[in-house]
Amino acid sequence: MAYLSLKHKWLWIYKPLSWFVMTVHDIPSVVLMMLFYYVIFYGSVHGIAASIVALGVYTSGSLYKIFKIHVSQVGKEQKEAAQLLGLTPFQTFRHITLPQAYKTMMPLVGGELKLLLRSTSYAGYIAQKDLVKAVDAIRALTFDSFVPLLIVSLIYLLLSWLIGKGFNLLYVKFIKHD
Repeated sequence: MAYLSLKHKWLWIYKPLSWFVMTVHDIPSVVLMMLFYYVIFYGSVHGIAASIVALGVYTSGSLYKIFKIHVSQVGKEQKEAAQLLGLTPFQTFRHITLPQAYKTMMPLVGGELKLLLRSTSYAGYIAQKDLVKAVDAIRALTFDSFVPLLIVSLIYLLLSWLIGKGFNLLYVKFIKHD
């Protein structure tokens, strides 16, 4: 979509998609999951599947905004220089614009994926079993709140740390090739 936003001949596709992404992104993720499960899928799919689709659509809105801002910040001079070298607009986008945008947006994308991970805890509103619902069931059976909540907190912390480490490794690798 970021490429489409740069090309004026594709505005008839870009405008409705942009409106859709912006609208969906402004709805809270819990409400969006419930909307997908109860209205769009009529409860005919498993709650986890509806949560995955809803959170995917929700996160795509954030990633689109990040991507569009960073792609648009690449200077016009570089695009003009690529055109003078004989590159097509798509080659310019792929070989000049994208690598520069990747470097600046990688930390934000990593943060967005951490936010997506935290949003999965809301899936219990529509799903039968997710991590938070399982902890709640254990808490109800054992009357112990501390240990189950500590374990689920550590699981989310570990997963968030792994996402952060993975993006740091990618970022360092990307910067070394610069």
